[in-house]
Amino acid sequence: MSQQHAACSAAPGCQVARVELSPGLGERLESEQLPLVIAGGAARWPAIVRWSPSYLAGLLGEAEIDFKLSSSNVHPDFRQSELRHMFARGRAPFAEFLRQLVTGSDEERARRLFTGDEQFLLRRRDGVTSVNPLLGPLLDEIEVPELIPRDRLYTVWSWFSGRGVRTWLHYDNNGCHNLNAQLCGHKRCWLYAPEQLPRMHPFPLGGGNPAHNCSQIDVEAPQPEFAADLQAAPAWHAELRAGDLLFIPAWWFHTFTHGGEFNANVNFWWKPLRPSWNAVAARQALLDAAGRAGLSKDPAAAGALRSLDAELCSAAAG
Repeated sequence: MSQQHAACSAAPGCQVARVELSPGLGERLESEQLPLVIAGGAARWPAIVRWSPSYLAGLLGEAEIDFKLSSSNVHPDFRQSELRHMFARGRAPFAEFLRQLVTGSDEERARRLFTGDEQFLLRRRDGVTSVNPLLGPLLDEIEVPELIPRDRLYTVWSWFSGRGVRTWLHYDNNGCHNLNAQLCGHKRCWLYAPEQLPRMHPFPLGGGNPAHNCSQIDVEAPQPEFAADLQAAPAWHAELRAGDLLFIPAWWFHTFTHGGEFNANVNFWWKPLRPSWNAVAARQALLDAAGRAGLSKDPAAAGALRSLDAELCSAAAG
């Protein structure tokens, strides 16, 4: 464990370090596997100067898209009691969606979010690269950072929102490192290391909510049964400005708030050189195996999965 990780683990919070692009930085990310902000790492991309709702509307045309349409500012909205409300979607021409992000009340603007869940930008599987034809023009405005080995690039997503959006606390279940390029607006991020799994209280395997990589905790209004654990979990804090890159190591929990009149970012996932093995990775391996065996949706297996999940989280607590 690095000195910085040890210090953050012993304290209630830690500011993520800001560094400049430099030779050997990619190797540092792989070896340390700690959050890091690369200040201005995307500052010279054309998107920094060009991207605005009007420019993007002209670039991407009037194609109909699906987008997240929450009942509040949180995405997904796990404050709701039914899955159809938690994962509600809207549909509109892209230009109209962009207009809705920057007009009306802050509350209304924060209800909408477009991500790669709706349409990916680029993905690479088994050496084959696929580009989304609708979003493909965006690739001419950005760069794949040199920090990312091209042969391990996995997926590229674009994100568009208005101010006030909060993404729910979660970990990325693909086992990839994540480099988040902030292009418009600004963001605040809170991150929690994989060893904090017992304090994160993810939705249990075998339960009714399929978002098993998401925490049950509402970080804006922590439930009484979770508040003490959230407060005790060491949080890493990051502030992102347009042009910054944020490195999120594989299996770290994170949540963002989106600021600015218009918020846009692109994130890049790539497979680690040496896959991490920790409590979160083990839990996801269990979930993936249960899915392949057809057990995830089998009511008869629900109790056993919940017990295994609870035991795994308990063991992670030491």
